[in-house]
Amino acid sequence: MGEGIASAQFICALDGDYDFSVEHEIGRSAYGRIQADAAQANQPTSIFFTEAFLSETLDKGQSRRDLSVEELNALLANKKTIPCKALITAYGYKPYYSNSMQLPVADLLREINKPTAP
Repeated sequence: MGEGIASAQFICALDGDYDFSVEHEIGRSAYGRIQADAAQANQPTSIFFTEAFLSETLDKGQSRRDLSVEELNALLANKKTIPCKALITAYGYKPYYSNSMQLPVADLLREINKPTAP
């Protein structure tokens, strides 16, 4: 990513808790580190990806529990999109949150429900 960046995360609210502030832990969320796609390094535009954990925050943010496929299907069943933000922290600066992006739930459910290899 860029120089001085401490972390770059992608965070999505799964259940209507849209408080993305640093002081708040979203109850059920998808979150992961934002990474540059090395295969696209010489392209004129940058491509980024994340491998997200889908989990529930417990004990006022002290621990997390992974959500099951069944829980995720039930939680996302009646949603078309979920709000997501990029969170960038850098040494000596306040955390930066991007504007909200709407992630299509159909794409997320397709990945959640992919058969696992035996």
